[in-house]
Amino acid sequence: MKSFFSTLLFLIAFISFGQETSDKTQIEATLNNYIDGFYQGDTIKLKAALKPRLYKFGYLKDKETGAYKYYQDLPYDKALALAQRIKEQGMTRTETEMRGVKVLEIANHIATARVTGAWGLDYILLSKDNGKWMIEQVIWEGPFLKEYKEETTTTYYLIRHAEKDRSDKSNRNPHLTEKGLKRADNWASVLKDVKFDAVYSTNYNRTKETALPTAKANNLELEFYDPRNMASKDFMTNTKGKKVLIVGHSNTTPMFVNALLSEKKYDMIADDNNANLYIVTITKDSKSSTILVVD
Repeated sequence: MKSFFSTLLFLIAFISFGQETSDKTQIEATLNNYIDGFYQGDTIKLKAALKPRLYKFGYLKDKETGAYKYYQDLPYDKALALAQRIKEQGMTRTETEMRGVKVLEIANHIATARVTGAWGLDYILLSKDNGKWMIEQVIWEGPFLKEYKEETTTTYYLIRHAEKDRSDKSNRNPHLTEKGLKRADNWASVLKDVKFDAVYSTNYNRTKETALPTAKANNLELEFYDPRNMASKDFMTNTKGKKVLIVGHSNTTPMFVNALLSEKKYDMIADDNNANLYIVTITKDSKSSTILVVD
């Protein structure tokens, strides 16, 4: 198990651990409150994101000369007033394209991050007081440019259901055996440091029971997919930019991987093999995969 975990850490370096994971999640929430504060004119979210001693200023690109010129500072009170004005004048937005948050580095008490907004690009300094991360300083440049957009990474983890009860050959929807239930719990343990956004399963007892411990560990409801319509356009759209666990069968799991990769790379899983873990990573310009065996 330790050797597997070392391999998993190497292959998916973006996974954070322990307190760092918690800090990263908190910082991302603060950054999203910051964006929503201005996009939605929401002063409550803005107050949750900004420290009263906020120091924010920026540089605006001149359309004619292309030169960047110093733009006015925006202290805490002015930031709240701007958000209120956005709401009162009906200039709110629900922007998804011109929106991105990225945590750059986390120390003990301070952190750095990058935010992409409709106004441009922000580099942000945060500090942590009483267990809460809030924004201290911001330096930005604008207007928004396409190269500011963060590359979206989608990661799929695919496994076959655990060992099923084979005592009744006529039963087409058996439950897991005791060994299978233990394997299902083990998958949740092995993947405990992956913060899943969704857990998908076919609508069979053996797959649902395999997926359930991981779904519960992530406070998620199971979602179901039709193995006859894998990697559909709707599925790809709904899971873009997320970390997703997909539980299937000896034939459907490698087929799903192949569909995600748009190539026939993997064959059916042997009937006595319930240990394969396929990891598929998709970005705008690339698709890659690896397979691990977890016994």
